[in-house]
Amino acid sequence: MHILATRLFQIRTTNEDDLRRGRISIVAALIMIGLAILALPISATSTNPVSSIATLAIGIIAYLISVIAIRAGFINTGGLVLISFVTLPILIPIALNTLSDGSVTLPFYLALSLLAAGIILRPPFIWIVLTVNLVGLFIVWNIAGYNPFTNTQTLSLSAAALFLQVSTAVFTFIGGQITDTILREARQLREEARQSAAQLATLNATLEVQVSERTAALEQAIHELEQRAAEQARLLAENEQQRQVIRELSVPVLPVRETALVMPLVGALDTARLADMQQQALEQIARTNARDLFIDVTGVPVIDTQVARGLIQVVEAARLMGTRVTLVGIRPEVAQTLVTLGIDLHTIRTFSTLQAALGGDRR
Repeated sequence: MHILATRLFQIRTTNEDDLRRGRISIVAALIMIGLAILALPISATSTNPVSSIATLAIGIIAYLISVIAIRAGFINTGGLVLISFVTLPILIPIALNTLSDGSVTLPFYLALSLLAAGIILRPPFIWIVLTVNLVGLFIVWNIAGYNPFTNTQTLSLSAAALFLQVSTAVFTFIGGQITDTILREARQLREEARQSAAQLATLNATLEVQVSERTAALEQAIHELEQRAAEQARLLAENEQQRQVIRELSVPVLPVRETALVMPLVGALDTARLADMQQQALEQIARTNARDLFIDVTGVPVIDTQVARGLIQVVEAARLMGTRVTLVGIRPEVAQTLVTLGIDLHTIRTFSTLQAALGGDRR
């Protein structure tokens, strides 16, 4: 049943307003067909059953034609056919003069066709339906030989019928225009909302792409930064190793015998180098268990109070470890400086050359 209803209301149009009116017209036509079918038994018992049944059959056929035309996309044509067969059952009895008072009362029912036109047709077509109703009414009055202006009563009823149709057409037209305006604005707002949604979707997709690209770029930058940090850490480690080697080379400790070490010093001695000298000397003494340490200061240009105190600290620390320290290579100008400064080196053995120190040590 659902599939049948869906196929029945399939209309070949893309206009939403025509689609809405077409579906309403199909529903109205189906209702009219149902009413005509229900009226068949009543028509069979009327005074002129053949004419009544023929009229109903023609109406059913016309309504089916209306449905077919509407489904094919001819919305206005199908609607006009439908309205015509709402109007004709009202006008024909007046023309045939089958009812004694029909010429007076039936014109009031023509307002139904105007109301139906307001539902299933565009507002401008209401005036066409009104014109057809008025022209058709005067024609059938003329065919029936009825004069609505013969007396005051018929004149009042006829004028009331005509006024009802005109006023119904005016209000129906105004209502239709208002409805069309509201629907048009609603469609416009919906289209704007759809466009806004599409733009938002596009912006969202663009934003997602930008976020993905920036995320990828950020990840790449982080990866490169990590690589640079790792490379920097490696270089720092190598630099530290090189500095350690340089420190060791700046204060070398060389074994000359199994129990003797020589530390030749070259260049100026600052606080850092004195600390390295002390560290290197004590480490080598601890590793080799040396009994003698010869510190050669031939290459030291200046020995001031600070350097002398550093040398004395090395001597005292080595003595605590059981090693005797001998100072070698004190030049005359250095010796004169030490005397001038009042530095006491009487606890330290001294030799002018390393060869003399080594020879004296053997003796």
